[in-house]
Amino acid sequence: MASLSLKSGALTGLRAPAASCVCFSAKAGTDMQLQSTLTCPKCSYQAVETMPTDACQFFYDCKGCGERLKPLAGDCCVFCSYGSVPCPPTQNNLRCCLPKGH
Repeated sequence: MASLSLKSGALTGLRAPAASCVCFSAKAGTDMQLQSTLTCPKCSYQAVETMPTDACQFFYDCKGCGERLKPLAGDCCVFCSYGSVPCPPTQNNLRCCLPKGH
């Protein structure tokens, strides 16, 4: 059974960020895109998903083959690694996640 996103559970197969992560909320502006097409690197299956504005999405289970997607090195989330549009904090030039205490 897949875990749900941090708040609304809008994205199937997503898990909440680790407890040591503080995510900054991105304010949706007129040019903010909240839909991104995730493409699985294993099977090339594509799924249009709505990105949350207040959480890093570290894991996503492909709806085509079941592969668990994780961010590539240097990326904050699966949307920045496999999406057609980067996550809202990255669109706003914010760091999506910082360790607690920063």
